[in-house]
Amino acid sequence: MRRAGWTFVGVLVVVAALVVVQLVRTPPPQNVSISHPASLSVPGTASLSWPTSAEGAVDVGGVVQTSGTQVARPIASLAKMMTAYIVLHDHPLTAGEAGPSITVTPTDVAIYNLDATSSGSVLAVTSGETLTEQQALQALLVASADNIAEMLAQWDAGSISAFVAKMNATAKTLGMSHTTYTDPSGLEDTTVSTARDQLVMATKAMTIPAFAAIVALPEVTFPVGGTVQNYDYDIGHDGVIGIKTGSDSAALGCWAFAATRTVDGKARTVYGVVLGVPGTSLGLVEPSLSDGVALADAVPATISTVSVVSAGAVVGHVDAPWRNDSIPVTAVRAVSGLAQAGSTVSLHFDLRVPSGVTVNKGEVVGRLVADFPGGAITTPLVAGASGTGPSLSWKLTHV
Repeated sequence: MRRAGWTFVGVLVVVAALVVVQLVRTPPPQNVSISHPASLSVPGTASLSWPTSAEGAVDVGGVVQTSGTQVARPIASLAKMMTAYIVLHDHPLTAGEAGPSITVTPTDVAIYNLDATSSGSVLAVTSGETLTEQQALQALLVASADNIAEMLAQWDAGSISAFVAKMNATAKTLGMSHTTYTDPSGLEDTTVSTARDQLVMATKAMTIPAFAAIVALPEVTFPVGGTVQNYDYDIGHDGVIGIKTGSDSAALGCWAFAATRTVDGKARTVYGVVLGVPGTSLGLVEPSLSDGVALADAVPATISTVSVVSAGAVVGHVDAPWRNDSIPVTAVRAVSGLAQAGSTVSLHFDLRVPSGVTVNKGEVVGRLVADFPGGAITTPLVAGASGTGPSLSWKLTHV
Protein backbone atom coordinates (compact mmCIF):
# COMPACT_ATOMS: atom_id res chain seq x y z
CA MET A 1 0.00 0.00 0.00
CA ARG A 2 2.83 2.33 0.87
CA ARG A 3 4.48 1.63 -2.51
CA ALA A 4 1.17 2.25 -4.34
CA GLY A 5 0.74 5.51 -2.48
CA TRP A 6 4.14 6.75 -3.51
CA THR A 7 3.40 5.72 -7.09
CA PHE A 8 0.16 7.72 -7.04
CA VAL A 9 1.95 10.72 -5.63
CA GLY A 10 4.58 10.42 -8.35
CA VAL A 11 1.91 10.33 -11.01
CA LEU A 12 0.28 13.38 -9.52
CA VAL A 13 3.62 15.22 -9.55
CA VAL A 14 4.21 14.29 -13.19
CA VAL A 15 0.70 15.35 -14.18
CA ALA A 16 1.05 18.57 -12.26
CA ALA A 17 4.35 19.24 -13.95
CA LEU A 18 2.84 18.58 -17.35
CA VAL A 19 -0.06 20.91 -16.58
CA VAL A 20 2.37 23.64 -15.54
CA VAL A 21 4.42 23.11 -18.67
CA GLN A 22 1.31 23.34 -20.85
CA LEU A 23 0.13 26.45 -19.08
CA VAL A 24 3.42 28.32 -19.37
CA ARG A 25 4.43 26.99 -22.78
CA THR A 26 4.59 29.70 -25.47
CA PRO A 27 1.86 29.00 -28.03
CA PRO A 28 2.62 29.17 -31.76
CA PRO A 29 2.58 32.66 -33.30
CA GLN A 30 -0.46 34.16 -34.92
CA ASN A 31 -0.50 34.37 -38.71
CA VAL A 32 -1.38 37.34 -40.93
CA SER A 33 -2.40 36.33 -44.45
CA ILE A 34 -3.45 38.40 -47.46
CA SER A 35 -6.28 37.41 -49.78
CA HIS A 36 -6.11 40.52 -52.00
CA PRO A 37 -4.48 40.18 -55.48
CA ALA A 38 -0.84 41.29 -55.72
CA SER A 39 -1.50 43.34 -58.87
CA LEU A 40 -4.32 44.94 -60.81
CA SER A 41 -4.62 45.19 -64.58
CA VAL A 42 -5.82 48.50 -65.99
CA PRO A 43 -8.44 47.94 -68.69
CA GLY A 44 -8.14 49.46 -72.17
CA THR A 45 -5.36 50.10 -74.64
CA ALA A 46 -3.25 53.24 -74.84
CA SER A 47 -3.31 54.86 -78.26
CA LEU A 48 -1.87 58.34 -78.65
CA SER A 49 -1.50 60.59 -81.70
CA TRP A 50 2.30 60.66 -81.69
CA PRO A 51 4.24 62.78 -84.19
CA THR A 52 4.98 60.43 -87.08
CA SER A 53 8.54 61.58 -87.83
CA ALA A 54 9.63 62.98 -84.46
CA GLU A 55 9.72 61.99 -80.81
CA GLY A 56 7.37 62.90 -78.03
CA ALA A 57 6.56 62.48 -74.36
CA VAL A 58 3.53 63.30 -72.20
CA ASP A 59 2.82 63.30 -68.49
CA VAL A 60 -0.43 63.64 -66.56
CA GLY A 61 -0.47 62.96 -62.85
CA GLY A 62 2.89 61.21 -63.04
CA VAL A 63 1.77 58.81 -65.79
CA VAL A 64 4.46 59.23 -68.47
CA GLN A 65 4.16 57.96 -72.03
CA THR A 66 6.83 58.31 -74.71
CA SER A 67 7.34 57.60 -78.38
CA GLY A 68 10.15 57.65 -80.89
CA THR A 69 13.75 56.68 -80.37
CA GLN A 70 14.37 59.09 -77.44
CA VAL A 71 17.84 59.79 -78.81
CA ALA A 72 19.41 63.14 -77.95
CA ARG A 73 18.87 65.76 -80.66
CA PRO A 74 19.07 69.57 -80.94
CA ILE A 75 16.34 71.32 -78.94
CA ALA A 76 16.75 74.95 -80.05
CA SER A 77 15.06 77.41 -77.68
CA LEU A 78 13.72 74.75 -75.32
CA ALA A 79 17.14 75.19 -73.70
CA LYS A 80 15.84 78.49 -72.33
CA MET A 81 13.62 76.61 -69.89
CA MET A 82 16.75 75.48 -68.06
CA THR A 83 18.23 78.99 -68.24
CA ALA A 84 15.13 80.46 -66.62
CA TYR A 85 14.98 77.63 -64.07
CA ILE A 86 18.53 78.30 -62.88
CA VAL A 87 18.07 82.08 -62.76
CA LEU A 88 14.91 81.70 -60.68
CA HIS A 89 16.64 79.19 -58.44
CA ASP A 90 19.53 81.58 -57.81
CA HIS A 91 17.40 84.76 -57.78
CA PRO A 92 13.88 83.71 -56.66
CA LEU A 93 10.84 85.81 -57.57
CA THR A 94 7.26 85.53 -56.48
CA ALA A 95 4.67 85.53 -59.25
CA GLY A 96 4.35 89.13 -60.49
CA GLU A 97 7.42 90.39 -58.63
CA ALA A 98 9.74 92.60 -60.71
CA GLY A 99 12.97 91.71 -58.94
CA PRO A 100 16.33 93.48 -59.21
CA SER A 101 17.31 95.65 -62.18
CA ILE A 102 19.85 94.50 -64.74
CA THR A 103 21.71 97.17 -66.69
CA VAL A 104 22.43 96.53 -70.36
CA THR A 105 26.16 96.86 -71.02
CA PRO A 106 28.01 97.64 -74.26
CA THR A 107 28.98 93.96 -74.34
CA ASP A 108 25.26 93.03 -74.20
CA VAL A 109 24.62 95.35 -77.15
CA ALA A 110 27.48 93.75 -79.09
CA ILE A 111 25.98 90.31 -78.41
CA TYR A 112 22.61 91.57 -79.61
CA ASN A 113 24.14 92.87 -82.85
CA LEU A 114 25.93 89.55 -83.39
CA ASP A 115 22.88 87.41 -82.63
CA ALA A 116 20.72 89.59 -84.87
CA THR A 117 22.78 88.45 -87.86
CA SER A 118 22.12 84.75 -87.05
CA SER A 119 18.95 82.77 -87.59
CA GLY A 120 17.93 83.11 -83.93
CA SER A 121 15.46 85.44 -82.26
CA VAL A 122 16.57 88.57 -80.39
CA LEU A 123 15.24 91.50 -78.39
CA ALA A 124 16.53 94.98 -79.22
CA VAL A 125 18.45 96.59 -76.35
CA THR A 126 20.53 99.75 -75.88
CA SER A 127 23.50 100.39 -73.63
CA GLY A 128 22.45 101.77 -70.24
CA GLU A 129 18.89 100.46 -70.55
CA THR A 130 17.62 98.60 -67.49
CA LEU A 131 15.49 95.51 -67.42
CA THR A 132 14.11 94.00 -64.27
CA GLU A 133 14.78 90.32 -63.70
CA GLN A 134 11.11 89.69 -64.50
CA GLN A 135 11.38 91.60 -67.80
CA ALA A 136 14.55 89.74 -68.73
CA LEU A 137 12.84 86.41 -68.05
CA GLN A 138 9.86 87.54 -70.10
CA ALA A 139 12.24 88.39 -72.95
CA LEU A 140 13.83 84.97 -72.55
CA LEU A 141 10.65 82.89 -72.42
CA VAL A 142 8.09 84.95 -74.38
CA ALA A 143 10.25 86.78 -76.93
CA SER A 144 12.69 83.82 -76.92
CA ALA A 145 15.58 86.27 -77.18
CA ASP A 146 18.95 84.56 -77.62
CA ASN A 147 20.84 87.70 -76.59
CA ILE A 148 18.87 87.92 -73.32
CA ALA A 149 19.76 84.29 -72.57
CA GLU A 150 23.42 85.24 -72.74
CA MET A 151 22.87 88.41 -70.73
CA LEU A 152 21.12 86.48 -67.95
CA ALA A 153 23.83 83.82 -67.96
CA GLN A 154 26.52 86.50 -67.49
CA TRP A 155 24.46 88.21 -64.79
CA ASP A 156 23.88 84.98 -62.88
CA ALA A 157 27.22 83.17 -63.13
CA GLY A 158 29.74 85.77 -64.29
CA SER A 159 30.46 83.98 -67.57
CA ILE A 160 28.74 81.87 -70.20
CA SER A 161 30.96 78.87 -69.48
CA ALA A 162 30.23 78.99 -65.75
CA PHE A 163 26.52 79.18 -66.43
CA VAL A 164 26.61 76.27 -68.91
CA ALA A 165 28.36 74.23 -66.23
CA LYS A 166 25.44 75.01 -63.94
CA MET A 167 23.00 73.90 -66.63
CA ASN A 168 24.65 70.52 -67.03
CA ALA A 169 25.01 70.00 -63.28
CA THR A 170 21.32 70.78 -62.81
CA ALA A 171 20.34 68.43 -65.64
CA LYS A 172 22.26 65.65 -63.92
CA THR A 173 20.57 66.41 -60.60
CA LEU A 174 17.14 66.24 -62.26
CA GLY A 175 17.95 62.87 -63.84
CA MET A 176 18.14 64.24 -67.40
CA SER A 177 20.74 61.68 -68.41
CA HIS A 178 20.49 62.22 -72.18
CA THR A 179 20.92 66.00 -72.10
CA THR A 180 23.95 68.16 -72.85
CA TYR A 181 23.90 71.96 -72.79
CA THR A 182 26.62 73.93 -74.57
CA ASP A 183 24.94 77.35 -74.53
CA PRO A 184 22.15 79.12 -72.60
CA SER A 185 19.93 79.84 -75.60
CA GLY A 186 19.90 76.60 -77.59
CA LEU A 187 21.24 78.39 -80.65
CA GLU A 188 24.09 75.87 -80.85
CA ASP A 189 23.28 72.50 -82.43
CA THR A 190 25.39 70.82 -79.77
CA THR A 191 22.81 71.62 -77.10
CA VAL A 192 20.87 68.35 -77.28
CA SER A 193 18.29 66.40 -75.31
CA THR A 194 15.36 63.99 -75.62
CA ALA A 195 11.63 64.57 -75.36
CA ARG A 196 11.58 62.57 -72.11
CA ASP A 197 14.32 64.68 -70.55
CA GLN A 198 12.71 67.95 -71.65
CA LEU A 199 9.43 66.72 -70.16
CA VAL A 200 11.24 66.44 -66.83
CA MET A 201 12.54 69.99 -67.31
CA ALA A 202 9.12 71.37 -68.25
CA THR A 203 7.22 69.82 -65.35
CA LYS A 204 9.89 70.91 -62.87
CA ALA A 205 10.01 74.49 -64.16
CA MET A 206 6.23 74.83 -64.04
CA THR A 207 6.27 74.20 -60.28
CA ILE A 208 7.80 77.69 -59.93
CA PRO A 209 4.88 80.18 -59.84
CA ALA A 210 6.96 83.02 -61.34
CA PHE A 211 7.96 80.81 -64.28
CA ALA A 212 4.39 79.58 -64.85
CA ALA A 213 3.05 83.15 -64.78
CA ILE A 214 5.53 84.31 -67.42
CA VAL A 215 5.01 81.48 -69.90
CA ALA A 216 1.25 82.06 -69.75
CA LEU A 217 1.61 85.58 -71.23
CA PRO A 218 0.46 85.97 -74.85
CA GLU A 219 2.58 89.13 -75.31
CA VAL A 220 4.95 91.44 -73.43
CA THR A 221 6.01 95.09 -73.93
CA PHE A 222 9.64 96.10 -73.34
CA PRO A 223 11.23 99.54 -72.90
CA VAL A 224 13.22 99.45 -76.15
CA GLY A 225 12.12 96.23 -77.82
CA GLY A 226 8.45 97.22 -77.83
CA THR A 227 5.56 94.75 -77.80
CA VAL A 228 6.46 91.18 -78.68
CA GLN A 229 4.04 88.32 -79.28
CA ASN A 230 4.65 84.94 -77.66
CA TYR A 231 6.02 82.48 -80.21
CA ASP A 232 3.71 80.00 -78.53
CA TYR A 233 0.64 81.61 -80.05
CA ASP A 234 -1.58 78.78 -78.82
CA ILE A 235 -1.36 80.30 -75.32
CA GLY A 236 -4.92 80.92 -74.12
CA HIS A 237 -6.36 78.63 -76.79
CA ASP A 238 -7.14 74.89 -76.76
CA GLY A 239 -6.61 74.89 -72.98
CA VAL A 240 -2.90 75.68 -73.42
CA ILE A 241 -1.32 77.43 -70.41
CA GLY A 242 2.38 77.32 -71.49
CA ILE A 243 5.25 76.76 -71.92
CA LYS A 244 8.03 77.09 -74.64
CA THR A 245 8.55 76.68 -78.37
CA GLY A 246 11.81 76.18 -80.25
CA SER A 247 12.74 75.91 -83.89
CA ASP A 248 15.70 76.06 -86.25
CA SER A 249 17.07 74.12 -89.20
CA ALA A 250 18.80 71.53 -86.99
CA ALA A 251 16.13 71.05 -84.32
CA LEU A 252 13.14 71.54 -86.66
CA GLY A 253 9.97 72.26 -84.71
CA CYS A 254 9.95 71.73 -80.93
CA TRP A 255 7.31 72.46 -78.32
CA ALA A 256 7.11 71.87 -74.60
CA PHE A 257 3.51 72.46 -73.56
CA ALA A 258 1.13 72.45 -70.63
CA ALA A 259 -2.57 72.15 -71.34
CA THR A 260 -5.65 71.63 -69.20
CA ARG A 261 -7.73 68.57 -70.06
CA THR A 262 -10.49 66.62 -68.34
CA VAL A 263 -8.95 63.30 -67.34
CA ASP A 264 -11.26 60.74 -65.76
CA GLY A 265 -13.77 63.44 -64.85
CA LYS A 266 -11.28 65.85 -63.30
CA ALA A 267 -9.49 68.87 -64.75
CA ARG A 268 -5.78 68.08 -64.85
CA THR A 269 -2.67 69.54 -66.45
CA VAL A 270 -1.22 67.52 -69.31
CA TYR A 271 2.48 68.21 -69.89
CA GLY A 272 4.09 67.23 -73.15
CA VAL A 273 7.07 67.68 -75.45
CA VAL A 274 7.47 67.12 -79.18
CA LEU A 275 10.89 67.36 -80.84
CA GLY A 276 12.05 67.33 -84.44
CA VAL A 277 8.69 68.02 -86.09
CA PRO A 278 9.22 68.77 -89.81
CA GLY A 279 8.04 72.13 -91.05
CA THR A 280 5.44 72.97 -93.66
CA SER A 281 4.69 76.01 -95.76
CA LEU A 282 3.43 77.55 -92.51
CA GLY A 283 6.89 77.26 -90.95
CA LEU A 284 8.41 75.11 -88.21
CA VAL A 285 6.40 76.17 -85.16
CA GLU A 286 2.87 75.57 -86.48
CA PRO A 287 3.24 71.78 -87.06
CA SER A 288 4.75 71.25 -83.61
CA LEU A 289 1.85 73.14 -82.01
CA SER A 290 -0.66 71.04 -83.94
CA ASP A 291 1.06 67.82 -82.91
CA GLY A 292 1.16 68.92 -79.29
CA VAL A 293 -2.52 69.80 -79.17
CA ALA A 294 -3.38 66.45 -80.79
CA LEU A 295 -1.37 64.68 -78.08
CA ALA A 296 -3.08 66.63 -75.30
CA ASP A 297 -6.47 65.79 -76.80
CA ALA A 298 -5.67 62.07 -76.98
CA VAL A 299 -4.27 61.65 -73.47
CA PRO A 300 -7.59 61.50 -71.51
CA ALA A 301 -8.67 58.33 -73.33
CA THR A 302 -5.48 56.54 -72.28
CA ILE A 303 -5.62 57.30 -68.55
CA SER A 304 -8.02 56.12 -65.87
CA THR A 305 -8.30 56.06 -62.10
CA VAL A 306 -7.61 52.63 -60.64
CA SER A 307 -9.29 51.84 -57.32
CA VAL A 308 -7.16 49.38 -55.36
CA VAL A 309 -9.16 49.22 -52.14
CA SER A 310 -11.91 51.18 -50.44
CA ALA A 311 -11.73 52.30 -46.83
CA GLY A 312 -12.63 49.39 -44.59
CA ALA A 313 -12.20 46.78 -47.30
CA VAL A 314 -11.11 43.34 -46.09
CA VAL A 315 -7.76 42.37 -47.63
CA GLY A 316 -6.77 39.44 -45.43
CA HIS A 317 -7.07 37.79 -42.01
CA VAL A 318 -5.30 37.24 -38.72
CA ASP A 319 -5.52 33.56 -37.71
CA ALA A 320 -4.44 31.57 -34.67
CA PRO A 321 -4.84 27.81 -34.07
CA TRP A 322 -6.76 28.45 -30.85
CA ARG A 323 -9.43 30.61 -32.51
CA ASN A 324 -12.20 29.19 -34.67
CA ASP A 325 -12.92 32.53 -36.36
CA SER A 326 -10.51 34.54 -38.51
CA ILE A 327 -10.00 38.20 -37.63
CA PRO A 328 -10.45 40.38 -40.74
CA VAL A 329 -7.60 42.66 -41.86
CA THR A 330 -8.98 45.92 -43.27
CA ALA A 331 -7.60 48.97 -45.09
CA VAL A 332 -7.76 52.21 -43.12
CA ARG A 333 -7.93 54.46 -46.19
CA ALA A 334 -9.09 54.12 -49.76
CA VAL A 335 -6.24 53.71 -52.25
CA SER A 336 -6.63 54.85 -55.87
CA GLY A 337 -4.50 56.55 -58.49
CA LEU A 338 -3.98 57.31 -62.15
CA ALA A 339 -2.56 54.66 -64.45
CA GLN A 340 -2.17 54.09 -68.16
CA ALA A 341 -4.64 51.87 -69.96
CA GLY A 342 -3.23 48.38 -70.50
CA SER A 343 -0.70 48.71 -67.69
CA THR A 344 -0.42 46.83 -64.39
CA VAL A 345 -0.39 48.33 -60.89
CA SER A 346 1.73 46.27 -58.51
CA LEU A 347 0.83 45.96 -54.82
CA HIS A 348 3.05 45.13 -51.87
CA PHE A 349 1.96 44.11 -48.39
CA ASP A 350 4.31 44.78 -45.48
CA LEU A 351 2.91 42.64 -42.66
CA ARG A 352 3.39 42.93 -38.91
CA VAL A 353 2.41 39.80 -36.95
CA PRO A 354 0.94 40.61 -33.50
CA SER A 355 3.62 39.90 -30.90
CA GLY A 356 1.32 38.39 -28.25
CA VAL A 357 -1.51 35.86 -28.27
CA THR A 358 -4.26 38.46 -28.66
CA VAL A 359 -5.04 41.13 -31.23
CA ASN A 360 -7.03 44.28 -30.62
CA LYS A 361 -9.50 45.88 -32.99
CA GLY A 362 -7.72 48.69 -34.84
CA GLU A 363 -4.27 47.27 -34.12
CA VAL A 364 -1.92 47.89 -37.05
CA VAL A 365 -0.87 44.60 -38.62
CA GLY A 366 0.82 45.95 -41.76
CA ARG A 367 0.44 48.32 -44.69
CA LEU A 368 -0.54 48.15 -48.34
CA VAL A 369 1.72 49.87 -50.90
CA ALA A 370 0.36 50.49 -54.41
CA ASP A 371 3.01 51.38 -56.99
CA PHE A 372 1.35 53.99 -59.20
CA PRO A 373 3.33 55.80 -61.94
CA GLY A 374 2.96 59.08 -60.07
CA GLY A 375 4.35 57.57 -56.87
CA ALA A 376 3.50 54.96 -54.26
CA ILE A 377 0.21 55.31 -52.35
CA THR A 378 -0.11 53.53 -49.01
CA THR A 379 -2.62 52.72 -46.32
CA PRO A 380 -2.21 51.07 -42.91
CA LEU A 381 -3.81 47.65 -42.46
CA VAL A 382 -5.54 47.00 -39.15
CA ALA A 383 -7.38 44.21 -37.37
CA GLY A 384 -11.10 44.62 -37.99
CA ALA A 385 -12.03 42.96 -34.69
CA SER A 386 -10.44 41.78 -31.47
CA GLY A 387 -9.10 38.26 -31.09
CA THR A 388 -8.63 36.43 -27.79
CA GLY A 389 -5.73 34.32 -26.60
CA PRO A 390 -5.85 30.54 -26.09
CA SER A 391 -8.31 29.17 -23.51
CA LEU A 392 -7.30 27.00 -20.57
CA SER A 393 -8.75 23.90 -22.20
CA TRP A 394 -6.88 24.63 -25.46
CA LYS A 395 -3.59 25.02 -23.60
CA LEU A 396 -4.11 21.71 -21.75
CA THR A 397 -5.09 19.75 -24.82
CA HIS A 398 -2.57 20.99 -27.40
CA VAL A 399 1.06 19.99 -27.25
